[in-house]
Amino acid sequence: MSDSPLLPDQPTTIDQVRRFGPPALIALIALLFVVQNTDSVPFSFLWFEFVWPLWIMLLVFMAIGGAVFYGVARRRRWRKARRDGRDAE
Repeated sequence: MSDSPLLPDQPTTIDQVRRFGPPALIALIALLFVVQNTDSVPFSFLWFEFVWPLWIMLLVFMAIGGAVFYGVARRRRWRKARRDGRDAE
């Protein structure tokens, strides 16, 4: 049964590895980096001053970076879709 043919819309195993491999590797490296950096460090920015464990600070800034990346990618897709729609007219 494992030799059954794939449907046209089903990704192959190599496609899945190419899609999920690099993000999984980056997440693993980030997790290892976080686990190794458990000391508390001060943070000062403008009027914000506090001390957090470095792993929490790393997770917060990784989340902020991910949100910025997602927003930029979404805006690019929206602009491209809008431009392609305008070119068709």
